Amino acid sequence: MKSAATCTPAERQALNEAARWHTRLHDEAATPEDQQAWQTVQAVSQRLARIPTPVAMQALAQPPMARRAALRGVALGLGGCAATWLAWQASPWQALGASYHTATGERQQLGLPDGSELALDTATAVDEHFDANDRRLSLRSGRIQISTRPDLHQRPFSVQTPQGSVLALGTQFTVQVLDAEHTRVAVQEKSVRVQPTHGEARLLVAGQQMDFSSTEALPPQPAHLAQASWRDGGLIALDMPLAELVQELARYRPGYLGCAPEVAHLQVSGAFTLDNTDRALAALAASFAVQVHYRTRYWVRVEAA
Repeated sequence: MKSAATCTPAERQALNEAARWHTRLHDEAATPEDQQAWQTVQAVSQRLARIPTPVAMQALAQPPMARRAALRGVALGLGGCAATWLAWQASPWQALGASYHTATGERQQLGLPDGSELALDTATAVDEHFDANDRRLSLRSGRIQISTRPDLHQRPFSVQTPQGSVLALGTQFTVQVLDAEHTRVAVQEKSVRVQPTHGEARLLVAGQQMDFSSTEALPPQPAHLAQASWRDGGLIALDMPLAELVQELARYRPGYLGCAPEVAHLQVSGAFTLDNTDRALAALAASFAVQVHYRTRYWVRVEAA
């Protein structure tokens, strides 16, 4: 794995452009230029993260619709700030009575009654409310990705969170409850309308993400594709503070996973698996000046080597 300090400007630009590039494929056939672009991204990602060689080209070899799904697993992006996760989010009662829920470390993909697709991230609980006039999901905790489908009855599709609502405008997007006061939305296709409970609505388009509270929506920012790569079990980091990366990995394992203050600001770049956090931690220790200290399986800390 390559140190972030040695990434060239061209490599950083290649990773940044990948987030916008993958949306251009949609249902079109991959051109030679597309394949060349993926080869460039693949070469950079191998230097940064040792991503397996065949993955990107297998995605391009598939039919358009299947290729779009596969691309979600190999698209690269800037490693964004990990959310602040409060203890209440991991509490089992969050999932009690929910229409759909996942345990810590579990992800799930399923179809909704209208044909839309729903993906649940780790420790997520969501309720489904579909009737003759409305299609609505209520996100209690965690993170989801929705790929909406046209509705014969032209019912609106929205996601409700404790801070407000997100109205889909024919789109693919992720919604994440960050903590007791904030929600994060990232758009992969088309656009959404973000409506804080007591604030002004704002439009968010593909390639953007936004945090909002019950009173205001913050200005849009470039979306991190890590907001969608979790769906296929990957976490992409580029110049991510170690403390934030560890915090994100901690969401996928039970018990305590922390980071010592003396290495908290170490800048980390790479690709890490979310399906095996022990393997991700081992890769971290093998590539950077840190060590992973296990007191038990359920108490782990990343420290200076």
